[in-house]
Amino acid sequence: MKSGVFNGIWRYGQRLVAYDSASAAGREFMGFLEPMNFYSGASRVRSKAGLIPTEKFRLISEPDELFPSGTSTRIVCGGSAFELLSVNEVFDGERISHRECVLLKTGEVMADA
Repeated sequence: MKSGVFNGIWRYGQRLVAYDSASAAGREFMGFLEPMNFYSGASRVRSKAGLIPTEKFRLISEPDELFPSGTSTRIVCGGSAFELLSVNEVFDGERISHRECVLLKTGEVMADA
């Protein structure tokens, strides 16, 4: 079941594309992407090319967005590619309000899809 707590905010999110065994062509969804450990020493180390390759990101995604377990999922947003490391469902009572994911930045892409 979907919770109405966050229904109004998804339109302000970023457009992301997920690629996995269920959707090889990719599927679009909305979410919020932010760096994790933003104030740690590791994330302050930047190269001319951008972020260091081991930098992790937190993704807050729509409750209807499912990520199949046991499959490799690649997320693309704004020219950056990420590998899905973990997914947690966050509940508001008995309903799912959103999903929190941990992503690892794996590189850059030419376009979102």
